[in-house]
Amino acid sequence: MVSKTMPDKPLGTQAAKSERTRQSILESANEIAQNEGVGNLTLARVAANAGISKGGLLHHFGSKQELIIGLLTETLDQADSDLNRLADANDRTSGAFAQAYLDFVRTSQHTNGTATGVFAAAALEDGDLTPARAMFDRWQHRLVAEDNIDQDIAMLARVVGDGLWLIDLFDLAPPSEAQRQRLFEFIEAQL
Repeated sequence: MVSKTMPDKPLGTQAAKSERTRQSILESANEIAQNEGVGNLTLARVAANAGISKGGLLHHFGSKQELIIGLLTETLDQADSDLNRLADANDRTSGAFAQAYLDFVRTSQHTNGTATGVFAAAALEDGDLTPARAMFDRWQHRLVAEDNIDQDIAMLARVVGDGLWLIDLFDLAPPSEAQRQRLFEFIEAQL
């Protein structure tokens, strides 16, 4: 999901205009990816949808891969924000982030069509998943080193969350709702 919030800059500045254009491009790319699939994402279509020239788009994103990485970064930032919101809303003194990680998967927030398509496109285009690796490293550190729970339980929560996400992403023999519920209950009892 692409964030639609604008930075706190004066509206008349060139930097603010540039950021609005960049966000418009990402929103247009997101819309095309969600409605038509990432495979139909072309620079010309995104530019037309954003109401700018292809050259204007290339000023902000030098290639289709840069645009996909921009979408991936926005998707990860939104997931991070959602995880933080879930963790902050939790009244646990320990395991709040692990619980948020599981809740994120339980509530299907991870199955956003753009998110899955962008991950697949970034991996296929040239394998540049650097932003994803950095974010997952940060999440793992938070689970293992900062969540005040046993490291093995923290890793189990992560592996279950990531595993279910991949199962859902590729429709790999997903467990029934009853099986999912029992799995969540088992992991949560360990937290």
